[in-house]
Amino acid sequence: MLSLVDCIAFSGLTREQLDAVACHEHLPLVIVAEWAENTMETEEGCALVEAILVEEVSAAGTHHRDHAIEWAAGLEEFRRDHHPDTRH
Repeated sequence: MLSLVDCIAFSGLTREQLDAVACHEHLPLVIVAEWAENTMETEEGCALVEAILVEEVSAAGTHHRDHAIEWAAGLEEFRRDHHPDTRH
């Protein structure tokens, strides 16, 4: 059986990134981890995840202040790790 830690590792995203997506989509973290793993393999996956992160970071300033800094850092890390010029 896979643990939540395993699901996060397989997702291709960090815990902070998954937390932001889970909040945005109103889904449990483990479901979002599975969604992310599948989504990141699609052609439009990176753009979709980035758009969700941008939206959630923007909303965090008003609705989720306790997560604003970590989600903003997660967005920057996502951009650094998944930018077309840096992907392998």
